[in-house]
Amino acid sequence: MEETKHWENLKSGDIKALQELYNLHISGLFKYGIVLCHDEDKVKDAIHDMFLSFWNNRSGLTIPTSGKAYLMVSMRRRIFDKGPKSNLETIPLEDGHLDDRITTDHEVQWMLSEEEEEQRHKMEHAMARISDRQREIIHMKYFQQMEYEEIARVMDLNYQSARNLVTRALAALRKEWITIFIFLMLWI
Repeated sequence: MEETKHWENLKSGDIKALQELYNLHISGLFKYGIVLCHDEDKVKDAIHDMFLSFWNNRSGLTIPTSGKAYLMVSMRRRIFDKGPKSNLETIPLEDGHLDDRITTDHEVQWMLSEEEEEQRHKMEHAMARISDRQREIIHMKYFQQMEYEEIARVMDLNYQSARNLVTRALAALRKEWITIFIFLMLWI
């Protein structure tokens, strides 16, 4: 696999391999970081610190079997090690702000039709109303398209617990979606 070669080259001191890994994963890591906390600067700092650490400790680097899972675990640890979860910024819905944990690229966003935009808006509201852990696992499974084994590794769960958490998260999301739908029907 090409990614494994980048990790091997990084370990050997090839700065271009680090750049390739960065370019390959920056978008997914940034989106995942935003799922974990709303502070874009904190996410950017965590990503840059992580890659700087890889470079500085390259000789002792272990070649991961799944680069994506390895990076997400590292990202998660960096964000949560920088302060307790209770200090993370949240954006309450009461202030009229949408939870932007689910984002699309600006170039793509303008092309969405009104109906798609409305569906996305409803999904954002539903996602904002489920727990952080449920939101995180939904992001990994459906937006990062990770396998249950990788999710379990990232979240420090066993395989079955990861499956159960996805099921519970989907049930909670479905419940929120129905609540929003009923509210909108009563409002209209």
